[in-house]
Amino acid sequence: MPTTKENIGNLLDALYLEMLDLIEQQTVCRVNIERLMNNGQLMLAKTRYIQGSQTICSAQLPTENSNTFSALCEVVQQQNDTKISNVEFTSIRHTVDKEKEFVEPMQWFTSLPPSSLRSASELFKKCLDFVLESANIQRELIAVMKHIETLKRHKEITI
Repeated sequence: MPTTKENIGNLLDALYLEMLDLIEQQTVCRVNIERLMNNGQLMLAKTRYIQGSQTICSAQLPTENSNTFSALCEVVQQQNDTKISNVEFTSIRHTVDKEKEFVEPMQWFTSLPPSSLRSASELFKKCLDFVLESANIQRELIAVMKHIETLKRHKEITI
């Protein structure tokens, strides 16, 4: 912990600037998430319009009696000492491999998915990346706010 009032003030200034930067990043991230979600939903609606509303039914969805499968994308928490929070979420994308039980969900409905459905899938994958980035930013923002509160209390004690 810094000992002089001036050092504490300088650290608080730096943390407030970092907090404002993180708030801006979070806002940009949320706007991107909203934009990608809207575009993805629009592509799904286009697919449904092109294919017809009766081409997909709930019978095509997997049930507890279906073959087992694993998720193509996995979210993991990793140690990152460059961040104030020391932790970061990342995603691991697996390739489609039926032997390892990694299947492509689009193949449940059709063997040749339309381009609008593939576009929607890509938009939702990008959206997931932004959601992870947003979660990392939020975690970092909380850590910065905790440091600010700690320094404020320390500053009051040293006065």
